[in-house]
Amino acid sequence: MNVRYYSRFDTQTKVRNKLQFMSKTKPQDYFAEIRNLSNGGTLAVERMPSMESFTLGFFLPVGAVQESRSVNGISHFIEHMLFKGSKKRSAKAIVKSIERVGGIINASTGREVTYFYCRVAAKRLDLAFDVLTDLVFNPVFEKEALEREKGVILEEINMNEDDPGQALYDRYLASVHGNTPYGRPILGSEENIVSFNRKAILDYHRRNYHQGRLVASIAGGIDPDRAQTLLEKRLARYPCRKLQRKRQPKAPVFTPAVTVISKDVEQAALIIGFPSTSILDPERYSFSLLDAILAGGMMSRLFQEIREKRGLVYSIDSAHQPFRKGGLFSIEAGMKEENLLTVLKLCLRVMRRLADDGPGKRELADTKLFLRGHWALGLESTSSRMIRNAMSSLFFNRLLKHDEVIQKLDAVTAGDVAKAARKVFKNGGPAVGALSRFENGDKIREIEEQIKSIRRLKGRSNNNSKK
Repeated sequence: MNVRYYSRFDTQTKVRNKLQFMSKTKPQDYFAEIRNLSNGGTLAVERMPSMESFTLGFFLPVGAVQESRSVNGISHFIEHMLFKGSKKRSAKAIVKSIERVGGIINASTGREVTYFYCRVAAKRLDLAFDVLTDLVFNPVFEKEALEREKGVILEEINMNEDDPGQALYDRYLASVHGNTPYGRPILGSEENIVSFNRKAILDYHRRNYHQGRLVASIAGGIDPDRAQTLLEKRLARYPCRKLQRKRQPKAPVFTPAVTVISKDVEQAALIIGFPSTSILDPERYSFSLLDAILAGGMMSRLFQEIREKRGLVYSIDSAHQPFRKGGLFSIEAGMKEENLLTVLKLCLRVMRRLADDGPGKRELADTKLFLRGHWALGLESTSSRMIRNAMSSLFFNRLLKHDEVIQKLDAVTAGDVAKAARKVFKNGGPAVGALSRFENGDKIREIEEQIKSIRRLKGRSNNNSKK
């Protein structure tokens, strides 16, 4: 496809012709809504007329949070197994169906949601629905493939163990949330992976991968009516059992634990965390701003204070992970072992300043501008829109409009951000995890005591904040 880019040297005639072309685009060409399917599921559909492709995703409310201890890891295991063959296609045929036309197919398992997706050219709508419905609702779970995949997942677990940040994060969650669904790893334990058999996998799939729980989301250059017709036609091929009521997990309980781990690594890892808020709570916008102010980019406070000013780290990040019930905010960094406690002190000092004073007027305005621009970039991607619409449907039962999100972001005050930051110092201070090549048990105990002392850092007040 030949694309012509107009420069600032365009003649007046060219510019006028371009504007006339743009003015002919009909507003009704764009379309977005949530539709109820005949099988009881949901379709979130967004037509983007200018796109020559689309992204289709099948989302199901199943993940690590819904698992008991004995089957921890089974959702992720099933995600893998669904790619190992259906009653219609072999494992190779599944991926070849999409990749031979230049498309992408993949999947992801999270705490509360598992989803499967593909991205292909707009004319491949029928193919995309055929492959994903076959993949998700028509598995074979062949015994030999199951045994082979155990080895693959065990290697994935080993790979995470070799990543200092991931190894620390898994143990940190276990200490913070205990032996609960929020504290167990998404990949599961080696013991569980080895124990899974075809019957356990098949039973869990039948109970949880139900058409009535499906949220299908599609965004791109598609016809919404044709998309719905094709989806319902494909789903009708597979039996739809009676939908059983699922027990909802309890909200996560947060323990401000200190976790120190000795591991043979070249770089120490540090994580600082505290409870945040649910995805359903409007306060999530305050945490989004707190996240951006702390480590949202190279202009952020932690990046400037710890990397640019002192050169103590290469990367430092923060993240807000909201769940349906509760949430977790964390700061992560890697550094030399001798700098670990210094980085911890600096992180808590930055947090204390935000808790006491909130962000400045210009900083708050700039961060809102940053988020508005960052989110706007996501609107250019069919994949981002597809995921956003699916999550809106799963958690809010409606589409959250971009303008509505921006309006709520703009309503957040400096005092709201300070209030969110103060949560790090409540109920015994933050949870802290550290991993390095600590020499012996005495050294670990010494680091634990130093961390406990540092996190008791006090500020001027818990109440004063700019409004």
